[in-house]
Amino acid sequence: MIDRLPYRLQLNESPLLRDLEEDEVKSLFKRMEHLCFESDRTILAQGVEEKGLWLIGEGCCEVVRGNQSGTKERILAMLGPGTVFGEMSFFQQAAHSATVRSVTPVSVHKLTQQGFTDLLADNGRAAGKILTNLVRVQSDRLNMMDQWVCELMDRNQTENGATHTLNEWHQFRSKLYSEWNFY
Repeated sequence: MIDRLPYRLQLNESPLLRDLEEDEVKSLFKRMEHLCFESDRTILAQGVEEKGLWLIGEGCCEVVRGNQSGTKERILAMLGPGTVFGEMSFFQQAAHSATVRSVTPVSVHKLTQQGFTDLLADNGRAAGKILTNLVRVQSDRLNMMDQWVCELMDRNQTENGATHTLNEWHQFRSKLYSEWNFY
């Protein structure tokens, strides 16, 4: 599979692989686990810690998050080929914040931390590009979340609650960006 690069056709638009040369993609994929899931299978479970960076090759997944009581799930996103997920728990010791479940039969490529460490040792340039691409993915997602929250606030403000809601949002944002603890 690695020699013929069949994944390159499906994944060439993946943000994770942006700017990687073909030999760097080969080096990455040699260190990944290649897995298949039938429809309606859990790939990552909310609340469970499993270190891995996942890349969808084929198929579709949904990201769902359960409420605190575990009685209701909300679909947060639909993911297709080329999408990367699992990056939040890949970089820090934390349980997954949501469940990722296959909607259709799915092929995924999983990079473990050991696989990344091996890639870093053998092909530091490829590892650096992957890290840069993951920062871009996270930045894009934060930007989309900011936009979504602002649009949601605009739609849901009432005359009496507008100032209160806006103040709450500004306080939340201020805390989010000023009180991060990076150690």
